[in-house]
Amino acid sequence: MKILVLYLATAVIFLAIDVIGLRHLIRPVFERHIGHLFADPMRMVPAALFYLGYIAGLLWFVSVPALRADDPTAALIGGVLLGLLAYGTYELTNYATLRDWSIEQVALDMIWGGLLTGVSAWAGVIVARMIA
Repeated sequence: MKILVLYLATAVIFLAIDVIGLRHLIRPVFERHIGHLFADPMRMVPAALFYLGYIAGLLWFVSVPALRADDPTAALIGGVLLGLLAYGTYELTNYATLRDWSIEQVALDMIWGGLLTGVSAWAGVIVARMIA
């Protein structure tokens, strides 16, 4: 039960924050550099698969160990590091291989991914501790 609460809380927090960040921070920068590549309409199934899998990975590597150790700060730090690694993999690979990719996209999305993942892991652990 505690893991289900942790997963749902983390997912809701992650998605809520990411919707705001994508709309107001990420999309304007990406539109400026690679807007011509955007799918219209957006492909929701791959997006949903990413979110479901990423949250599961976040729990496996960061949140469950932090919850078991009763250490929300470990979830924050581990989440930031995992987010930097995951978003960095995407961004740095694109920057290395795609002509129109910009260093602005790399920096913004890596920082966003680190903060989003860390805060979501931390908040998910806090909620799970309170509810379960």
